[in-house]
Amino acid sequence: MLAEAKVGPNQQADGSVNPARITRIGGMAKADGQGRYYEQTVRNNIFSLAFPASSGSIAAGNIYGAGAAASTQFALWNPVNTGKNLSLLKFTVFTIAGTSPAGPIMHGMASIVPTINSSFYTGGIQNNNLGGAASVAKGMTNQGGSALTGGGATTYIRMADFWMTAGSIAVLNGLKMVEYIDGDIVIAPGTMWVPLWPSATAVTWGGSITWEEIAI
Repeated sequence: MLAEAKVGPNQQADGSVNPARITRIGGMAKADGQGRYYEQTVRNNIFSLAFPASSGSIAAGNIYGAGAAASTQFALWNPVNTGKNLSLLKFTVFTIAGTSPAGPIMHGMASIVPTINSSFYTGGIQNNNLGGAASVAKGMTNQGGSALTGGGATTYIRMADFWMTAGSIAVLNGLKMVEYIDGDIVIAPGTMWVPLWPSATAVTWGGSITWEEIAI
C-alpha cells in the first residue's frame, strides 16, 4: 500500500481522515499549525477574568494565612455541580502605587459552599473567543474587597513565578509579571483560587487569570 502525504495545510471538518503533512522538500511538517491555545479558544473553552485595580491596601483575603470568610478583592470560583474543572493557564499581577510587600506571591485555594454565591458574579468573565459561550465559573473583582461568607480558610498550592522586594512602587523598576501555569493547577467544582500576597501593605494592585474549562 502506497503511503501518501500532502504538502501544505489541511483544512478539513472534525472527523475527517487526512494524509500526513510534509514540507516542500519532503520533510515531515512538525511545526505548530497555530498558536498554543488557538484550538481550545475557538472551541469556546478558554476564559479570562481581569482585575484592573484595587482601591488601597491588599485585603485580608488576599494575604498569606487568610481566614474563613475573609474580605477578598480578586478570586476565581468554580461552583458546585458545574461538571467542569478549571485548568489554570496564565496569571498576571501588577502594582500601581504605594509600598510593595517583600516576598513571593502564592497560588492559594479554599473550599467554599453555595451560600457564597451572592458575593461572586459572572459579568467580568470573558470568553477569549470573543462573543463565545458563557463560563461556568464566577469571579471576584472588588476594589476594596468583599467578605466571602461561606468561604473556608485558604491554603497554599505553590509559589507563583515571580516575587518583588519591599519598597515604594514609584522608585522600583518595572517587572514583567506573567506566569504560564499551563494546567498544573486545577480548580475543581466547589473550590476557589485566590492569589496571596505576603502582607497587607498599602499598595494598589491588579491582575488577571486565564483558564480552560474541561468536562469532568
